[in-house]
Amino acid sequence: MANKKVVYAELLLVVVTIIWGLGFPITKIAVNMGYGANTIMVGRFFTASIILSGVYYKKLKKINKTILKYGIITGVFLFLGFYFQTLGNVYTTPSKNGFITQLNIVFVPFLYYLFFRKKVDIYNIISVIIAVIGMLILSFNSEGFSGINIGDVFTFFCAIMIAFHVVAASFYQKKYDFDPALFVIINIYTSMVISVVMMLLFETLPVITIVNLWPLLVLGVFNTAFGFLVQSYALKISLPTRVSLIVAMEAVFAAIASWLILGEILTIQIAIGGFLIISGILITELKPLKKNNLQNI
Repeated sequence: MANKKVVYAELLLVVVTIIWGLGFPITKIAVNMGYGANTIMVGRFFTASIILSGVYYKKLKKINKTILKYGIITGVFLFLGFYFQTLGNVYTTPSKNGFITQLNIVFVPFLYYLFFRKKVDIYNIISVIIAVIGMLILSFNSEGFSGINIGDVFTFFCAIMIAFHVVAASFYQKKYDFDPALFVIINIYTSMVISVVMMLLFETLPVITIVNLWPLLVLGVFNTAFGFLVQSYALKISLPTRVSLIVAMEAVFAAIASWLILGEILTIQIAIGGFLIISGILITELKPLKKNNLQNI
């Protein structure tokens, strides 16, 4: 029964990873409709907040000052990660946005070392070098690095912020034994509130109709609410390494979806750069394939 649960959780996570990949071209469609980055954020987090509150409404009464404090701190990192990812998608291509976002996985071990002195091994070092080289190849153009796309830079900041969110969320949940669902809800609420403030301060709403509202609803219902629910379930049932390896395929699905939906041309440059980033992730997650490691994959 336990094995069936693991298979079910991981299959669901594969579905979510495909949905997350689709989210990159869908976000681009929302941008092309005239939505600003903060408005897109409001759409997805407001929708997700309603859904998650409905699913976990019985847990809301358990919110206390401690979980609220640390949930808000990690929620700020979550907001910054999604904000820079969405802003990056405004200026760069969805496929590059997807691949560069995945750098967060190779950054996490270095943040653990920075804050908790957890040892970084040679595989972590090799992986980040390979992945960063992949990003540089993705970002290189005819003008060299002097003409680097600002969207790639924003997405790079996104990867850093997501890595901070992963480390902070992991640390606080383990230290205080928070309910994962409740902790995620506070993260989502925090991101929604900041997004609303930013939208009101810096953006003008486009003309919203039922027809052009669908990208925000899709991102809110499937990419955020459903995605977080499945990821939390998978992390509880499966092993973190297996979850990370499945989620890493998000960038590949983003590239395929961008080609199918937007007709984006997937160049050799994108293929090589993306391959190196994914290779870096595989190295940092799998490490050397020794017998004593295989049982933990």
